[in-house]
Amino acid sequence: MKKILILLILLSISFSLFANIGFKDKLKASVDKIDAPDEIKVFLISMIPIFELRGAIPIGILKYKLPLWKVIPIALAGNMFPIFFILLFFDFITKICFKVPFLKKILEAIFARTRKKTAVIQKYEEIGLMLFVAIPLPVTGAWTGSLAAYLFGLKFWKSILFIFLGVCIAAVVVTFLTSLKWIGAGIAAVALVTVFIVNQIKRRKKIEAAKL
Repeated sequence: MKKILILLILLSISFSLFANIGFKDKLKASVDKIDAPDEIKVFLISMIPIFELRGAIPIGILKYKLPLWKVIPIALAGNMFPIFFILLFFDFITKICFKVPFLKKILEAIFARTRKKTAVIQKYEEIGLMLFVAIPLPVTGAWTGSLAAYLFGLKFWKSILFIFLGVCIAAVVVTFLTSLKWIGAGIAAVALVTVFIVNQIKRRKKIEAAKL
């Protein structure tokens, strides 16, 4: 059982690494090919890093035409399902992976990136964790939030509770934007562009400060 859990989490880390080069599109296509009810597909999509609930709800509503009363609880359950295992077994898995130089470098890179992206969690702890997970953006979510909770040493059940609250808030936001259809897509696009521009400005300021 432990070997299976280790394999699943390592695969999930790999999914995150390749998400920005089109891998997530191939992964979604693979889920679509599964011969299973649409409810199962929504559950599986919500488990996937990057997609999570924010991807599963629009797909469930707009593509699979499922009612809200089905999509939301299924997406919530799918998004939270892997979080228990991450928080329970990540310490054990990390110790094993750190014995392999290649895996150690990958994990250290992921940890460093996570710490940079999750300063709000370090500052406000559980409340910061909830807010971080609640914002439906590519660099946020339950997966990154659970990793940050582990890195900052937050307690297991408090982490579970506040990640769940954040996921619930994200579900409300995503459902609302999905109900607006093209207007919601426009709002989401503006938010993404704004975040990108702000990050680029911060990055340039850091580069300029380093040169002085």
